[in-house]
Amino acid sequence: MVAIKLTDAKIKTLKPQEKVYRILDSDRLYIEVRPTGAKVWRFKFTFNGKESSMSLGEYPAIGLADARQLREEMRAKLARGIHPVEERKQLKQAKEEVFTNTFKVIAEEYAKERLKTKSPGYIGQFYASLEKDILPVIGSKDVREVTSADVLSVIKNTMKRVRSQSNRGTGEVTAIQNRKFIGAVMRYAIATLRAENDPTYAVRDVVARPDVNHARPLTREERIIVRTKLESYGGAETVKNAGLMLLYTMLRTIEVRRMEWAWVDFEQRVVNFPKTAMKKSRDHILPMSDQVFELLKTQYKNSGNKKYVFPAVYQSDGMLNQMTLNRMLKYIGLDAVSAHDFRATASTLLNEAGYEEKWIEAQLAHADDNKTRASYNHAKYLVDRRRMMQDWADMVDGWKE
Repeated sequence: MVAIKLTDAKIKTLKPQEKVYRILDSDRLYIEVRPTGAKVWRFKFTFNGKESSMSLGEYPAIGLADARQLREEMRAKLARGIHPVEERKQLKQAKEEVFTNTFKVIAEEYAKERLKTKSPGYIGQFYASLEKDILPVIGSKDVREVTSADVLSVIKNTMKRVRSQSNRGTGEVTAIQNRKFIGAVMRYAIATLRAENDPTYAVRDVVARPDVNHARPLTREERIIVRTKLESYGGAETVKNAGLMLLYTMLRTIEVRRMEWAWVDFEQRVVNFPKTAMKKSRDHILPMSDQVFELLKTQYKNSGNKKYVFPAVYQSDGMLNQMTLNRMLKYIGLDAVSAHDFRATASTLLNEAGYEEKWIEAQLAHADDNKTRASYNHAKYLVDRRRMMQDWADMVDGWKE
């Protein structure tokens, strides 16, 4: 290594050679001239008895005076027992973590790792909550810096958004769900050593879940209205058929909405719902009554070339919107009735008519307390349930005036 007192003028005269060569300035600062023509400042030092060197940047972006100043800063770090190269690596890693440790990144990883067994509907709900309410507030924040105040902000914004949309409620349930989603992601971050606390705990009681309006059986007058007016419903035939399907089958609204043609077996006259489509995550068989069989044949003409039996009216590749069914009930004059009341009506009237409770419970797809028994019970009582469902469909048709 050649030792000369460098000046800017001298540095400019240094020409590249076939091999790298170095010119020492002073106090172990030197410039390295590479065959490419690049001139790089380097500082040689000793730490714990071991020789090391580090780059201080490229000339002319880093001038002579800058290089000497940086050398002095590195010497000051060494005097304090700090290894300047290791410190630089740690700072670089910290900067990278700002982008890889955000709530958004952790949330996406959580969904991929922990939601594998959840239903498509639940996963869709998680991503919708992220997009609508959560990520706009904390998506870009380092997961370690998410505070209870941030979570409270998400809660308040969620309720404001829901309340601004007509017929969507007051927002408490959605806000609570968003808090739970945030908590799940934060606990995953803690488990993977990327966070230390769950900020949702401090705000767990900020919003109270509203009282649940439990399903009730329809009155005689309401039964007459729903069956008679559905028959003459002037809206989309798909909406009408979905409403009749709810009446005839004791299915939940979401189960009717997400029903796929791939599950419909006209030859065996059953609909085979996979566990991913059911609220209780268990397979379910729906035996078709004559009315359901004819209804599905009619609906096949409308949507047989689509994935869903009852697709969205204006979006053929999506499910029918729940609000569409609610608006249909309102349109026919049943503001105080929910689709879930149809299940309560069937359960009440069939029990009163003397049908076996276990048949009714199986048809309602309620969870069996004995999980081992429930794993193979989805097809049990099928013959009895088929007869019961035919009787039920006849009862429903008997409501027409």
